[in-house]
Amino acid sequence: MSLRRIVSLTLFLAIAMMLTSSIILYIVPQGRIAYWGDWSLLGLSKTQWGNLHTNAGLLMLIAASFHVYFNWRPVTSYMKDKARNFRLFTPNFNVALGVTAVVATLTLTGLPPLVWIQDLGDSIKDDGALAMGEPPYGHAEESGFRVFLRNVGLDPEVAKANLEAEGIVATDPDVVMADLAHDHGLSPQALFEIMKGPEDQRPTGPKAIPTTMPTGSGKLTLETFCQTYNRDVAEAVTILEAAGVKVDPGHTLKDIAAANEMDALDLLDLLREGYGENQ
Repeated sequence: MSLRRIVSLTLFLAIAMMLTSSIILYIVPQGRIAYWGDWSLLGLSKTQWGNLHTNAGLLMLIAASFHVYFNWRPVTSYMKDKARNFRLFTPNFNVALGVTAVVATLTLTGLPPLVWIQDLGDSIKDDGALAMGEPPYGHAEESGFRVFLRNVGLDPEVAKANLEAEGIVATDPDVVMADLAHDHGLSPQALFEIMKGPEDQRPTGPKAIPTTMPTGSGKLTLETFCQTYNRDVAEAVTILEAAGVKVDPGHTLKDIAAANEMDALDLLDLLREGYGENQ
């Protein structure tokens, strides 16, 4: 066996693993969506792909260090002039440095064409969010059963009855939603749908707009927020625009608030006022 060849092959495989995991993490939905919908690809979760990516990077770094060590002479020869004198800023090095600088600058300034790559990734992630559905609030799957019911405004007895009808018994009020879902081969999202009961039997009336911002609600789009509280999104837009707020219902509450130089909680205050609810 040759240590030099082992290092080169390890570097090659680490690069392949990094490339694969990079592509996967480029298209995977945002964390709140992936964990809520129990997203996986090739049997691996978002967390597992992230861990694979991190450790592949570490392996690549170690292998690359050994690779440079074993190939130090060829590497340094790239930085010598025609007289064979060492010179860092050779024409080849300058071109490589320039390409790297351009990529870094375009990335940090958000300019085309590299920003198009980021936009494409965001578009793919947004499609995933639409397909899998938004959680009622950030990291809802990590909430205990009792806390989750309180946060989403579900009647505990109704939720338990709906679960029992599907053979799911939640005896521990503090069981984590993700654990309860996984114990029955479900995603937290699917478990939540069961808890709400058959769609034609769910309450259709509007829910009260909260007086405080539930955890993670700022990341919900106005459309999703209105769906959560059984409100007509067009009416919500009318209320906010009447108060002088520029609104895109496809944007998150946090982004809408920031664009109008206000807090997300201020949007809830305006909505409650517009709906005639008590402050």
